[in-house]
Amino acid sequence: MDVVSRTDALQTVLAGTDAAVYAYGVVAARLSGSERSRALSDMAAHRAARDSLAAQVTAAGAVPTPAAAAYDLQRDVVDAASARLVAALVEDRLAGQWAGLAGQSTAADRTSAATASVACAVRQVSWTSKAPIWNGAA
Repeated sequence: MDVVSRTDALQTVLAGTDAAVYAYGVVAARLSGSERSRALSDMAAHRAARDSLAAQVTAAGAVPTPAAAAYDLQRDVVDAASARLVAALVEDRLAGQWAGLAGQSTAADRTSAATASVACAVRQVSWTSKAPIWNGAA
């Protein structure tokens, strides 16, 4: 079993959050009205999480991994429908990363990471109106 340190888990979520901020910039450009406002609000939430994660990495005595110049969004974002799918994909992946961090944390840190995971899962469902089907589900 691969053992991941809490600092490594923080860096993983930080990288995912940096990717989310980038993705939401692309997503927001293809949306309008209330969906665009929601995308920008979600991006702001990820920026705040990113800043908090970077501070936690620094407090742990490590250097936060810098954001990449660009990220592979796994699909072209050409219209509102594809923008919503990318937003949902980002949130689905981040929910898992936050859950992984919760597993490497204790007490209040675990609660905070678990809450962030749930928030990502809720945003994922809000973008698609569908809950993901978990492996093994009938």
